[in-house]
Amino acid sequence: MPRITNWRRESRSPTLAYRNTETGARAVLHRAPDSYRYKWRAAILVDGYPVWSRGYKTKDAKSFRDELRERPIPALSCPECPNDDIVLGKKSADGAKVQRWFDCPDCGYEGRSKIVYGAER
Repeated sequence: MPRITNWRRESRSPTLAYRNTETGARAVLHRAPDSYRYKWRAAILVDGYPVWSRGYKTKDAKSFRDELRERPIPALSCPECPNDDIVLGKKSADGAKVQRWFDCPDCGYEGRSKIVYGAER
């Protein structure tokens, strides 16, 4: 199996975690709460903002590593203009839940994540 370009494994059990050596992005495959449809959840986070996520029925590390091979340098950029200089933040969603978002200072585009997190500690 070929090495995963630009990704270094940080932990293996119980959570499979990788760190990107160029951008500092994190990739995590972890056990999801019982209320979720899929028992395992994978996500790639750039500065805490999820740029990719997917659910798995089992701990499918091979498919997760294949996704990392396709994304050697994950980055946040504005979909409306060629600006890479975006501002990250958090907004309150429902009560104690937090939703991440980003804002482009050039064109004013505001993007929010589809993933809503519980209260962060």
